[in-house]
Amino acid sequence: MNYRNEYHRLISNLHKTDGYIVNFFQQKLAPFDLSVQQYVALRRLSEVYPDSLAAGELKAKMDDLNSDMTRLTDRLVAKNLVVREVDPQNRRRVMLRLTEESHQFVEKVASEFKDLESIVSPLTDEEVNIMNTLLDKIRKQ
Repeated sequence: MNYRNEYHRLISNLHKTDGYIVNFFQQKLAPFDLSVQQYVALRRLSEVYPDSLAAGELKAKMDDLNSDMTRLTDRLVAKNLVVREVDPQNRRRVMLRLTEESHQFVEKVASEFKDLESIVSPLTDEEVNIMNTLLDKIRKQ
């Protein structure tokens, strides 16, 4: 591919790398019939288990700020992985939580990612620190 300049090459490389990482996650999640977004939502709910999160709180904790939270939670409820409950203090607020069974399921799925760092294993500790600093700098524009 011809790049206009090194900045264009960098953007292309970031896009390819994102695709590589998403593909890694998709392959790990396929046997569990979960999308990457569904898994991230379940992990965020698992972090507060046995407590719950409001839909807005869950969305704020998601990596993908463009996610359609209603559709995402509809699918997780349909799979019996998430329970919707009305907040007794605020009837308009919907709370989301995992059941004991779904929490155990999430922990089982999470164990598939014990080798997650293998994605970046060719990098040295110093390169990882530099990469993290640079990526943070790009997002904080």
